[in-house]
This record gives sequence, C-alpha cells and structure tokens, in this order.
Amino acid sequence: MKKKGIWQEILDRGIWVLIFLVALVLSQLPLILSALLSARQFPLLQSGLLVALLSVAILTVFIFSARKTEIATFNLSFFKAKDLARLVLSYLVIFTSNLFGSALLRLMNESTTSNQSTINNLVQNSSLISSFFLLVLIAPICEEILCRGIIPKKIFRGKEKLGYLVGAVVFALLHTPTNLPSLLIYGGMSTVLTWTAYRTERLEMSILLHMIVNGIAFCLLALLVLISRNVGLPF
Repeated sequence: MKKKGIWQEILDRGIWVLIFLVALVLSQLPLILSALLSARQFPLLQSGLLVALLSVAILTVFIFSARKTEIATFNLSFFKAKDLARLVLSYLVIFTSNLFGSALLRLMNESTTSNQSTINNLVQNSSLISSFFLLVLIAPICEEILCRGIIPKKIFRGKEKLGYLVGAVVFALLHTPTNLPSLLIYGGMSTVLTWTAYRTERLEMSILLHMIVNGIAFCLLALLVLISRNVGLPF
C-alpha cells in the first residue's frame, strides 16, 4: 500500500479539522433554536417538539457519520457486568470532583459555574422536552463524537494519545471555565470521560457515562422546575 505524502496527510487532517468545526456548529443548532423560541415566548409544548425534531435529525447525522467513518459502532453487545461497575465508579469520581469544585466556588462567594448558570436558565425558561434532548442526548453524543472521536481518531490519527489529551482540553474549554473551580469541575469530568474512552477503546462507553452524568443532573433540575412552576416556589 502506497504511503501518503506529507501534503496529502496535512490535507486529510485539515479536512477533518473543517469537519470538526462544521459538526460543532451543527451540534449547537438545537440549543440556538431553543433559545430563540424561549425569547419569543413560544408555547412550551410546541417549542419542545420543534427542538426534539431538530435534535433527532442532528443525532441521526452524527450517529450515521460516526458509524460510517468507524469512529463508533453504537453496538452495545460488548457491554458486560464489569462495565456497569466501571460506569458507577467513574460517575462517583466525577461527582466527587464536582463537589470539590463547588466547595471551592462557595469559598469564592460564587454559587455555580457560568456554564451551569446557563443550563439552569435553559431548563427554567424552556420546555423540559427541549432540555432533555439538549442535555441527555445532544450533549453526550455530539460532544463525545467531537472530542473523543474526531479529534483523537481522525485529526490526530497515528498519535491518538496526544489526540485524547487535546480532546480533553477542548471539551473543558467548550464548557467555558471562568475560574479555577470551574476548570477543576469540567477538567475533572473531561479527564474521566477521556480515560473511559481510551481505556475501553469504546466511544460508546464515554457516551453512556456522559449520559448518566447529564441525565441525573437533568432529573434534579427538572424536579426543581416542576416544583417552581406548580407550587410557585423560587427556582
């Protein structure tokens, strides 16, 4: 098999960088739509259904493309009982990291991170259907394909270890850390997700872990929102 020339290699990696950027923008479209509908005070049910439809379309593109390019198979037949233990332990590590970061935030007289504040406002002011798709499906699947799929396996093909490190940093930066505690929170989460994907050699594992983390957080936020909307207590 003829070895690729250096310029062809640079071109191939450049194309994947472009694909990464386009996919990143694409992954943000449901969030943008949700924000626009919320700003225009669109009925919650209708806005939720619109965001859900757009999310399903984008998820279909991401999953089909990931399978086509062999980034992930989305075949969970590999899943074993020991993997469940790995997910639980990994979640506890992330939870502990978040607790530590939150404690540091309170020492700095801050209640939460900038990213979490944005999420809180999103869940409070938009449909819970929208929030579910954005937090539990779009974010885990798209972010994992981007940061622990495209970056290490395509852009840094042949130097995957470096790629996983870069992907971990990109993931943390995408969550806009503004201080040391928020960097610890999202950096810690990114480290565990990256280690999971690297160690298991299965992107599906980091996606599942990401879904668990975001899913539990969504359930707690949704409960608070329902109480706030139906009982009148402040969110």
